[in-house]
Amino acid sequence: MVAYGGDEVNALVLDMGSNMTRAGYAGEDTPRVMFPTRFGYIDVEEEIVHSTEQTNGEDTIMSEASEQQQTTTKTTRKYYIGDNKINTFKSNMEVKSPLKDGLVEDWDALEHIWDATFNKMLRIDPRNHPLLSTEAAWNTPEKRQKTMQLAFEKFDFPAFYLTPDAVMTAFSVGRATALVLDSGGGITSAVPVYDGFVLKKGILHQPLAGDSIVDKIKQQLEVDLNYTITPHYKIAKKKSVEKNHQPEIELRQLEGITDSFNDYQINRVLNEFKETICQVSDTAFEEELICMNSVLSSRSKKTFEFPDGFSHSFGLDRFKLPEMLFQPNVYDVTQPKSEEDSEEKDQEQDKEQSEDLETEKEKEKETEKDESMQIDQEKESKFVGVHDMVYNSINNCDIDLRPLLFNNVVVTGGNTLFKGFNERLNYELPLKAPGSKIKIHAAGNTTERKSSSWLGGSILASLGTFHQLWVSRKEYEEFGDSIVHRRC
Repeated sequence: MVAYGGDEVNALVLDMGSNMTRAGYAGEDTPRVMFPTRFGYIDVEEEIVHSTEQTNGEDTIMSEASEQQQTTTKTTRKYYIGDNKINTFKSNMEVKSPLKDGLVEDWDALEHIWDATFNKMLRIDPRNHPLLSTEAAWNTPEKRQKTMQLAFEKFDFPAFYLTPDAVMTAFSVGRATALVLDSGGGITSAVPVYDGFVLKKGILHQPLAGDSIVDKIKQQLEVDLNYTITPHYKIAKKKSVEKNHQPEIELRQLEGITDSFNDYQINRVLNEFKETICQVSDTAFEEELICMNSVLSSRSKKTFEFPDGFSHSFGLDRFKLPEMLFQPNVYDVTQPKSEEDSEEKDQEQDKEQSEDLETEKEKEKETEKDESMQIDQEKESKFVGVHDMVYNSINNCDIDLRPLLFNNVVVTGGNTLFKGFNERLNYELPLKAPGSKIKIHAAGNTTERKSSSWLGGSILASLGTFHQLWVSRKEYEEFGDSIVHRRC
């Protein structure tokens, strides 16, 4: 029997983000392992031969050789998890994320990720360690129950606890009450936390984050410089060329390259570009006033060399690209689903015209409802700046709590590491809420900023008084997976 309630036993802390997954022991200041949340997989078809026999009473009559065997094809999926495995080229390997909108979508992949984390990377026996796992603040009850089932039934943990990542981020900077602004790879969210509990009515999140900036950078390079990125794995040889000259390279002869793997490798290069070149303007960036704005135009350019040897110096563009976090309407950034939905609705309207007059009248009423719903969806799908998210989230809370939340704004996630991000946020928020005392808290260390929710979980799980909160295996067997809603 594992005495998980004391300080002697190291609990495990697992934090799965949209871009990176972190795992390690409670009480430590950094995760033991950090690896991409995305995984690679190859579907392999295997032929299984079944032998058929005919029984007649006690005797067994064998049929002819052609009728004895039946072949069926079975598709098995082989997973590749971890930085080295996912970035090594394998023919026909696809790359996918188990998360969608910050929530788990592929549970089979999640099980393999957990297995690789505990058994191959940390090399521990899950039966000897309790587990604390983080979740998105807008997680659904069904997915919470399924996570607890996975922990107890598949991995046989002695105890388990599920907690919102925003609460752990607040704990990591020593705050029980805070407004947590988290901007990572796939999701940007603003979550109010009061006394260690999430205020559900103030939760705001949108898929405008690091991946959106990467897509915009890719478009800008193709339009402005007529340049297409060649990722590392395709390059066999390259020659050094002068700045702004097209690269001279020899490509490797590879077969079975999938679009998802190629896009993932291109995005790795673009992420490096984003982290080294891009910078947030201290004040609102307006292209019309670039000539008048001598501060930005006078700043030195930064040069970036791509894997194929192409290099270019970037000036005002490096301020323009991350500006979509604060002014998404300038770029007309909308959710990709809206275009697909509008195409589907146009096809539906064309089909409706070919039907009878009676059905047309009924369906015209339905299309009017659909159009009104589409207008509402388009209004909802329009993104807002991160400062607007903070302001709107706080305003959705009780008026008595707003001064506390404005005074405890905690920023976390990779996008907040842009140079000038905190200064810009400190400039925009007083304009939205004049007279309010605004204070922004941010970890100075890069690793702490990226893994603040894991660090908060490490602090919480290492406390001696936390043993009262663990959900034990006995409680799970007695009350079932619904206990996660009462205890976590």
